[in-house]
Amino acid sequence: MTKVAFAADKMEHHPEFFNVYNRVVIDLTTHDVDGISNLDIELAKKIDAL
Repeated sequence: MTKVAFAADKMEHHPEFFNVYNRVVIDLTTHDVDGISNLDIELAKKIDAL
């Protein structure tokens, strides 16, 4: 979760994190475009690489 947060911060992107017990959920949406943007896709690729 920390590595993803640092990657998102470098991109100036702010996904929504939900951390409950042993489960982490990350919602990738861009509120400015009311949906998924290229920035979300780029961050998803970085998350997959981690």
